Amino acid sequence: MIEIREVKIQFKNPITGQPTRAVESHYYGRSVRATVNEEEQLFRFTPSELPFIATEEDMILAIQNRLSE
Repeated sequence: MIEIREVKIQFKNPITGQPTRAVESHYYGRSVRATVNEEEQLFRFTPSELPFIATEEDMILAIQNRLSE
């Protein structure tokens, strides 16, 4: 069983020296802390692995895919 505990979205401006904003074009990745089989684990996903607009179900599916690798 997978239970999501905490999600942090990370942003980075693609243009060096410019300020970073919390917008989709600056989306850099996501950290998901989840309990998997009663053990807490941290997962890091890039934009290609988990898009900016992702539901809790999408995150659980991404974690399952990562664990099956």
